[in-house]
Amino acid sequence: MKVRLALGIVAATAATLFTVSTTQADPNLGNIPPHRHYVSTPNGVVEVGPRICGNPQLQKAFNQFHNNIHAASSAAIGPVAPGLHNFKGAELLAGGC
Repeated sequence: MKVRLALGIVAATAATLFTVSTTQADPNLGNIPPHRHYVSTPNGVVEVGPRICGNPQLQKAFNQFHNNIHAASSAAIGPVAPGLHNFKGAELLAGGC
C-alpha cells in the first residue's frame, strides 16, 4: 500500500511539474482566498500546491497554482490539469484551512 501511495504522489508531482513548466506566470493575478488542495487517490489524499494556510507569504505562488492547475478562470494563462478533473483515478480536491 505504501508503494501505491508513493506512486500516486510521484504521478501527481510529475503532472504538476509538467503543467507548471508549460505555463507562464502573470504577476498581476488577483488574490485567491486561502484554502488547501489535495490529490485524492484510491489510497487516500495527499496535500499539494503552495501551503498558503500556514505561509501567507506564498500568496502569489498560490494565485499562480490556483489559476493554472486547480480551476481556470477567464484569466487563465495555461491548461488546467485535465487528468485531475476527469473522475478517473486521482482527482484534485479543495478544502478549508
